[in-house]
Amino acid sequence: MKKIIIILCVACVMIGILSACSEYGPILKNEISPKKLTTNEQEIVDLLSSDTQEILLFDYKTEDAYKTVSFWVEFYENGELIDRPSGIESYNDEAKPQDGQLAVLITHDEGVTWAFTKDEDGSRTSHTGEILEIDYASLARGYRPINNPVEIEAGKEIVLYTSIYSNDGISLFSDMQRYIEEPNLLSGYPYVQIIKCRFE
Repeated sequence: MKKIIIILCVACVMIGILSACSEYGPILKNEISPKKLTTNEQEIVDLLSSDTQEILLFDYKTEDAYKTVSFWVEFYENGELIDRPSGIESYNDEAKPQDGQLAVLITHDEGVTWAFTKDEDGSRTSHTGEILEIDYASLARGYRPINNPVEIEAGKEIVLYTSIYSNDGISLFSDMQRYIEEPNLLSGYPYVQIIKCRFE
């Protein structure tokens, strides 16, 4: 009887550990992921967010060494890349493992602006792009950041966020990397904004 109780207890503990680990999937050697926030931190982000302002927070960590880390937004019109209105890039003379955080503030007012802030090793850089004027008042919009960690590979572009405007229905894929692999998915929409990153 004691053995059965011990086995059940161990099984319960293991299920709890696996459930906690599976929240963001397996731990990757090189990854970028949504920032894990405490309840209080999430409440502050929710308080500052609105229909006209979005706050995106990411953590990234690599075991492999990279010289360059780039984050930027791409603006598409009817499936065609029109502009890269904002972004940020850091460069090191020697490749090194990366460990930092990224914040993106998206403001929808008379147009859209993106403010990027990157913090790594106590060094902070930021950039706010010019207002991109979009006539989106009559359009529907679907948007979302990544929900789970994405593996970083040297030179590979990674989609962190998509915002899609439409006169009709909108399809948002759980695997947003599809927009890189199948760019034709963007062609049915008047406007699409994609935030990407790359490590090299």
